[in-house]
Amino acid sequence: MNGRAARALRIAVLSYTTIAHDHRVMRTLETLAALGHEVTAIGFGEAPALPVAMIRLPDPPGRTAQRLAIATTQFPANLVPASAPLLHMLLPQHRAARTALLALRPDIVHANDWPALVAADAAKRETGARIVYDSHELASEEHADNRLWRLVAQRHTRAIEAGFIHRADAIITVSDGISRTLQDLYDLPEPPLVVRNALAYRTVTPAPLAEPLRLLFHGIMKGGRGIEALIGAMPVLPQFRLTLRGDGAPAYLAKLRARVAELGVGARVAFEPAVPHDEVVAAAASSHIGVFCAPIETRHNRFAMPNKVYEYLMAGLAVLVTEGTDLAALVQEHACGLTATASTPEAIATALRALSLSALGEMRANALAAAPRLSWDEERVRLIGLYDRFAPIDRAQRVG
Repeated sequence: MNGRAARALRIAVLSYTTIAHDHRVMRTLETLAALGHEVTAIGFGEAPALPVAMIRLPDPPGRTAQRLAIATTQFPANLVPASAPLLHMLLPQHRAARTALLALRPDIVHANDWPALVAADAAKRETGARIVYDSHELASEEHADNRLWRLVAQRHTRAIEAGFIHRADAIITVSDGISRTLQDLYDLPEPPLVVRNALAYRTVTPAPLAEPLRLLFHGIMKGGRGIEALIGAMPVLPQFRLTLRGDGAPAYLAKLRARVAELGVGARVAFEPAVPHDEVVAAAASSHIGVFCAPIETRHNRFAMPNKVYEYLMAGLAVLVTEGTDLAALVQEHACGLTATASTPEAIATALRALSLSALGEMRANALAAAPRLSWDEERVRLIGLYDRFAPIDRAQRVG
């Protein structure tokens, strides 16, 4: 979809991430720039290879210093919630973002995730900028399975989001569950617009359906994603092979490797490094079933819609997810996979052992059929529609 905006807006896309490696932010930048707006990315790292300007924020400190900064600026919200915004702005990157926004004087700040709300609000108060809040996660419960995070950071996160979400002129998020929860938590007049975290559609050639059946988990390797349970199911799934593709903390990867060795399934479990983003779908296509069976003790996990699922579908993989999640609803709607009753080795094994080759073939065909509808090519239309509210566009001039 091409064309020029009737009036080009100055849009600042603020994200405390490495911009060029944050794929949702990159898709947002590309979409807004293609509409003819004057777009500036504000974040970490080098400028993206897009027709946008870039303001680079000071790099965050090392891991130890970063943890100390989080503790000193976020823990006090447990005692004095009103202190959260002031302490938030003590961090150099937050002050630099505020300074950049005030100098840039954008028409709109596209604030990615809750930490960007404070600087965005400063721009609104000082310059009249409007705010689009893009909530990639259920921020107030993002790490609720981590006791230390609940103790140190959860109340700070909630105080920031609760204090500034009503200042946003529009709110978007990645799943229906997060949208409903944000509306309920903060008494929003309407549910946030859902713009899924999908990638642009592409085609690949899926692997032929033949045993041994190949399972895949790809993405960041860390706890709370059901990886341990998936490994634990392998001793009773002799007809399956498992690939774990992605990077993670060395200690965590060593723990996974030790568990594989302990269970005696090393010949059927392969560890592979992450591949470049533009190769993810092609690499996934060598498998048959993509897995994301995260535990669902938190609302964050129940409502999460990770981009890996869209990658699995685009690669022609059936998808195995946990029951009672937004992902399960998506899988059922498109008949493109199966569900496990829990994120346990037993539940995962039960689901997979009941799967016939004919059923798997149908699921994979349905995955390929659903992939174009569950791609950025469709999701970007919602983002464009939102920005149309701020700058009406002569649709007759658009092509495609």
